[in-house]
Amino acid sequence: MLDAAAAVFAQMGYDKARMDDVVETSGMTKGSVYFHFANKEALAVAVLTEKHASWLHQVRSRLAATPPGTERLEALLPAMLGLHQEDPYAWAVARLTQNLSELPATRSLAAELTRRWIDDVAALVRDALPAAADPPVDPVEVATLLVGAFDGLKATVQVLADDPGAAARQLESGGALLMKMLRAVITPP
Repeated sequence: MLDAAAAVFAQMGYDKARMDDVVETSGMTKGSVYFHFANKEALAVAVLTEKHASWLHQVRSRLAATPPGTERLEALLPAMLGLHQEDPYAWAVARLTQNLSELPATRSLAAELTRRWIDDVAALVRDALPAAADPPVDPVEVATLLVGAFDGLKATVQVLADDPGAAARQLESGGALLMKMLRAVITPP
């Protein structure tokens, strides 16, 4: 049911998605869906929570085999791109986070999940920084910028590209440029 809901949210967005769309996509009865989730907001929270936890676990697992430091930070982009290619509903996470951050009842959850992701990226940045970076670099600030830039890049590519292959190439190209910019920040000349 959560995968069906993730597919609906990814395709339609939170605002346009209806519980009937989830019922139809899941193949379950309306009663079954409403037995588990009282409304669309509760379903969206469950999807976001599950997808976010899965995302973090998968990124951490992929990076665990890479030595800490610059190598692990450099491995972040390929790990994220791979996950996006393997899970088409991963696109829904950033969009759903944004949508739920606009609702008073779910804003704190959206912020908490975003902070978890930023904290993970900040740890990677912190490990990649030279011992005495000059000028000093704030890993949380850099991570916030990276997360925001990548989410913005995903949203922009989604708007511009009609072809999934072209979207994947644009995301990879933009992500590579983002990593080049990051290298300039953490390893100044």
